[in-house]
Amino acid sequence: MAGETAEEIAQHFSAMDDSVNLIAAVVADDTDAIKMESHAGLDGAARVKLMITRNTDHLEIQKEKDWYKASRKTKTSYTNAITTGKAYVAG
Repeated sequence: MAGETAEEIAQHFSAMDDSVNLIAAVVADDTDAIKMESHAGLDGAARVKLMITRNTDHLEIQKEKDWYKASRKTKTSYTNAITTGKAYVAG
């Protein structure tokens, strides 16, 4: 999307913040996430790892966007969440 508005960019960052918070919460204690993802006999832990992968992928895709690169917003939480999420999935 070229020429995004300030509101659209704020929405992107808000969605990224949601991913950061989700990754942090699951890594801190994945018990509830595994319970939520365990249904119909499926492996909850594997499903949680897929959820974390989707969120780290989202962050990586967004950080390549022009609006992200142009923003003066501190981006440490996003890069840390990517690193943390990938470590969780690999573990």
